[in-house]
Amino acid sequence: MKKFIFTICLLLVVSGCGPRLIYPHLDWLIPFYVDDYISLNREQSSLLEKRLLQVLDWHCRTQLPVYAQSLRELAKVLDDPRQPVSYERLQYYSNQFITHWRELSKQIGPEMADLLATASDEQLAELFHNIEKRNTKFKTKYVDISLEELEEKRKKRLTKDLKQWISRLTPEQMQAVSDWSDQIKPLAADGLKNRESVLAEFQNLLINRRHDPDFKEAFVALLVDLDQMRTPDFQKKIDYNTDVTFKLIMKIDRSLNNTQRAYLLKHIDTLAADFEKLSCDPVQIKPKHHEEKETLDLK
Repeated sequence: MKKFIFTICLLLVVSGCGPRLIYPHLDWLIPFYVDDYISLNREQSSLLEKRLLQVLDWHCRTQLPVYAQSLRELAKVLDDPRQPVSYERLQYYSNQFITHWRELSKQIGPEMADLLATASDEQLAELFHNIEKRNTKFKTKYVDISLEELEEKRKKRLTKDLKQWISRLTPEQMQAVSDWSDQIKPLAADGLKNRESVLAEFQNLLINRRHDPDFKEAFVALLVDLDQMRTPDFQKKIDYNTDVTFKLIMKIDRSLNNTQRAYLLKHIDTLAADFEKLSCDPVQIKPKHHEEKETLDLK
């Protein structure tokens, strides 16, 4: 569930195609993504489409301007190398992201609850089976491997992400990434147990979806507060890794050369400009191909 919602943000921020190309088409991209988990009938597909357009109306009018503003603020912080980014500032932006995530969850949660309330037992069985398949794939990829292989994957992943933002890394920065990876505590096994616990909670809710008058409220509450499902030990590891990562970001910021800083600021400015251009009227998010599809369906 959380992965489905986060896809909206993920497609916007990390897609190589850029948010201006991806965002207007989320109304048909996300149904295809949902279809990987559960096969919807015609009525359910229509409901998902209609509700998704409503969420996108809200998102592009109220949230994208906030994203753009946050990025503009971040660019100002990073612009002056004489005043490196502080630990407190990183915490502030991390909390902002959590706030944005919760707002999105609050908006899309009721829509997903209404959709899943119409699901048959067979559809839910399919949904749970596909989620379990994804969990098994996650286990194979991140849990059932050696710590050395996991660490190497982690370093490659972060190096690739940093390169996207600051271009080629210097030897000093590569060493900082390596040192960071050595300090990070593996989370995959704990994460898998957390996924399984979350799935069990959603299963309990959905089994009683037609008889529990508080189903929608409980569904949204669980979705918004998924972090509360973590065990204290898992949360402690996450907090530790967050601390190590913040310190790495601070070190990278202080090591940026003029070319890298200019590259970073340009990247942030481009992303902020994309969000600003996507801030829209409700009708602007409905692409023309969508109207053509509706016309064809009527024939």
